[in-house]
Amino acid sequence: MDTKNELKKLMNERGYSTLTISQKVGIGKSTVSMYLNDKYTGNTKSLDEKFRNFIKRECEQLLNEDLPIVDISIVKYISEIARLSHTKGRIGVCAGRAGLGKTVAVKEYRNKYIDSILIESDSGYTAKALLLEIHKRLGLSGKGCAYELMNEVVNKLRNSGRLLIIDEAENLPYRALEITRRIHDKTGIGILLVGTNDLLENLRGLNNQYEQLYSRVTFHKVLDDINIKDVIKILEASGQNPELASSYLRISNGNTRRLEHLISQSVSVARANGTEVDDAVIMSTSKLLMEE
Repeated sequence: MDTKNELKKLMNERGYSTLTISQKVGIGKSTVSMYLNDKYTGNTKSLDEKFRNFIKRECEQLLNEDLPIVDISIVKYISEIARLSHTKGRIGVCAGRAGLGKTVAVKEYRNKYIDSILIESDSGYTAKALLLEIHKRLGLSGKGCAYELMNEVVNKLRNSGRLLIIDEAENLPYRALEITRRIHDKTGIGILLVGTNDLLENLRGLNNQYEQLYSRVTFHKVLDDINIKDVIKILEASGQNPELASSYLRISNGNTRRLEHLISQSVSVARANGTEVDDAVIMSTSKLLMEE
């Protein structure tokens, strides 16, 4: 099949328009249209090369799709703490190193229980920025002074039985964390704070001076690295050989994000070389990945 027909086939399979191709390849829409309709009078060899590179990239991206979400221990622990916090109207905390899959877990919970609110905080978040975000997520205007925002948030959430989840909560300064406590105290809703181990220190204070805040935490879990059973589950769910679990676990150093990248890229490397994934392929692939 020549490049033009391969491109047409790809467009048909993925529902790409001429405009989409133009934007993805960096070629004018009219040029793409003329090329597809055999009306282009310029250098078709140059266009063929650009479109072949695009088609190859698209096919490789398809091979590197995210692995299926699996009910591994991290997901299980976060879901359990979230549900307890949600149904009991308590504050829960889950903390662990970056790359364990905490964000995936809280998004899964939010998708399963639509009465939960997920806030993904960023570095530099202030107390008012947090209030504004919660305000908007509740369908309110997202405008007003801090006092007005707080009152409207409390009135909207009081006795609602909802769960407020804040991911990457280690980014929140003390005043923002204190606002979550006040929202909890005034509304009775559950709150789940998820982040790195720095979150626990931020809740306590360097000299344990934030006792009023930390004492409100009812449920907490310090998350461990993934284990061999988790790796086997992920491999089986993605159609890969579970006998390679030990190698994957050792090389990924128990980090979920690195493990997923390692599995996905190992499959791509093996396919590109016409071979099967084995220990040598995994080791070779690991050298291409950034350390977590």
